[in-house]
Amino acid sequence: MRRKIKKAMLLAAGYGTRLKPMTERMPKPLVPVSGRPMIEYALDRLLAYGIEEVVVNVSHHKEQLMDYLSEFKNLSFKISEEAEPLETGGGLKHALPLLGNEPLFTINSDIIWFDEKESTLEFLARHWDDGKMDFLLLAQSKAKAVGHDKGEDHLFIKPENTIGWNELDAPYIIAGIGIIHPRVLLNAPAGKFSVKILWHQALAQGRLFCLPHQGQWFQTGTIADIKKAEEHFYRQK
Repeated sequence: MRRKIKKAMLLAAGYGTRLKPMTERMPKPLVPVSGRPMIEYALDRLLAYGIEEVVVNVSHHKEQLMDYLSEFKNLSFKISEEAEPLETGGGLKHALPLLGNEPLFTINSDIIWFDEKESTLEFLARHWDDGKMDFLLLAQSKAKAVGHDKGEDHLFIKPENTIGWNELDAPYIIAGIGIIHPRVLLNAPAGKFSVKILWHQALAQGRLFCLPHQGQWFQTGTIADIKKAEEHFYRQK
């Protein structure tokens, strides 16, 4: 029986320093991409999947983001407030009391993706194996990614832990979408830290897996990235 993921966490608390000056007056997730707040693309995907509850961490200009979420219909939100942004791992740990004890989607708020055939969220849920996984991370072919910084992604995405690895699409990058089991957060440190610490631990234990994305993917973390995404959207009209 295919598992239905009931909950998601959207990581939305960052300062968005690379999007200044826009983020001096608004939170990063509300910066528009083709006339819509960038976070709205992920919310639409969650709504289409049928998610029951969305946890959102907030900090920088949090009142604006909370006001926006309060008017977003048909999704139930729980807010995890951070006095200052705690980074990806710290944000997840801080939100642990809201996450429950079942696997959930985690999604960065500065990415936009489009499905090719199957819903990407359904695709991830279908491949989740609670017995052997703590993380299932969506991977994106780097050659097909629009907007991506250099990073350590190659350390986590390998042929032996990637379901459906295709040498023609390699190298891959981490796409900012995945499934996590909250049990990995129980012994995580408090305070500010990157989720990559937890990825390294899970990888060493053979409990981190990756799944290549079948569709288009955009990162919108910089002004240049947003312009590239908007140009791509315009060409497709």
